[in-house]
Amino acid sequence: MASNKKSLRNFIAVWDNTGLESIFDVDKEIELRKQYEKNKIWNTLKEKPTIEPYKSTIPLQNLIMRARHNSQRHYEIYQFVTDGLDIDDVKFMFETNPQMIVDHIRENGKKIYSDRFEGNKVLIT
Repeated sequence: MASNKKSLRNFIAVWDNTGLESIFDVDKEIELRKQYEKNKIWNTLKEKPTIEPYKSTIPLQNLIMRARHNSQRHYEIYQFVTDGLDIDDVKFMFETNPQMIVDHIRENGKKIYSDRFEGNKVLIT
């Protein structure tokens, strides 16, 4: 019997005027963090040595800092959700039809940072 459960996936994408720079699977990060917390609790209960602090696989603050200090590249960082697409599918969309996926993300995603250049606007009176 087929499941009707949707496979929503959360991502963070970083791109600039030269194209996609990086993409991160937020759901994978959440699972890694949960596993880390579970291991930390078990180690504490078993009185084992403390494990190293958790290091995120998504360097969001570094990405924002990089974008701010390279404003000539007009970085954009967005969080967005897909239905049934994995990270390879999203990368493929950026390779084959980048404007379509960027427009979709801008319209439906959550803007984390944008230094988007929209061209010179002219006021006609």
